[in-house]
Amino acid sequence: KESLRTAIDLASAVVESRMQCGISINPETQVEEILPLLETGLVDVVDILAVKPGFGGQKFKTVAVDKVHKLDTWRRETGRSFLIMVDGGINERTAPSVIQAGADVLVAGTFLFKHPKGLEAGIRTLRNFQVC
Repeated sequence: KESLRTAIDLASAVVESRMQCGISINPETQVEEILPLLETGLVDVVDILAVKPGFGGQKFKTVAVDKVHKLDTWRRETGRSFLIMVDGGINERTAPSVIQAGADVLVAGTFLFKHPKGLEAGIRTLRNFQVC
């Protein structure tokens, strides 16, 4: 597929430039669509968007949990090494489920910056879940 070849070429160029390479997938994108790229070993991080890109404060889409689980299972079964990041809708209710599913990195914006007890309290709340 042409788009896969382009993605692999781009990832190769990034890695050859001594940078790390990542890919983000929208809520509508299936994990299976990026597996051929992950099989190359060029990707260091997969960013699973749990909201539609564009603006903060959106509701977490639970399909992200299934994607994390699928990716983590595939990663363990194949012995691949990349981080799984979840971006969007992360808060004290959604963090535990994505961590349990295998997420390594959580990206939180609205929860932290609008936390009723302040930014540091929000950070402490999420750190208590011990991602790694």
